[in-house]
Amino acid sequence: MKLFALSVIGLMLLLFLSCKDNNGTETVSLEDISHTSDKFDHIEDNRETAEIKDEKPKQAYFLTAFDSIYKDASWFMLDSLLFPDRFGPSKMEKWYLLSQKDSIVALHYEFRDSLRTKNAFFNWIDCYGPTCDSYQVGSQFKKQSRNSLFLIGANQLVYIESKTPIATKKLVELLNEEKKDQNWIYVLEIPGRKKTRWSKIKEGEIQELKGQQDNKTAGL
Repeated sequence: MKLFALSVIGLMLLLFLSCKDNNGTETVSLEDISHTSDKFDHIEDNRETAEIKDEKPKQAYFLTAFDSIYKDASWFMLDSLLFPDRFGPSKMEKWYLLSQKDSIVALHYEFRDSLRTKNAFFNWIDCYGPTCDSYQVGSQFKKQSRNSLFLIGANQLVYIESKTPIATKKLVELLNEEKKDQNWIYVLEIPGRKKTRWSKIKEGEIQELKGQQDNKTAGL
């Protein structure tokens, strides 16, 4: 009866299982967070979810979009240090959402300039996943069990990870209702077992990024 409650407690404990970078700063791997989703595959007793405090905010970057896409999910704030935190964001939101059918990691970072934003993104994909695989713009990522999405703007980095497919187009439209505001230098879709898709969005228009591009100049 208490499986859900114990699983969430287990999730929180995992946040203390961290690794250290070269500067000795402790960070938590997203693998430790997102892979706990397997524990929620067979949750059926809704009474158990009521015992867990939902931390859904009244205001948040993802609020409007997730009220539409993940409306039945419970929100939990992540306060542990993650990889993009190392690059000095001026603002950030880190969430873990749980529903009966899915678990979602949602990260939003704002940086002072495009250089910091791109540095965070390029360094992330240069050592991506539990085996620290190196990728560049245009690379095909190894197949994985979950779906991932990166949105990279002039000074924003958005990362979504989900067990179920991510509705990229719908998400982009919900994050910015006006097409003139739908501008993303890189859209990186890693749809689980399928082919990686690279594109960019300019004023709501999606353009495929073909071939491998140099990290320092792509998207400029």
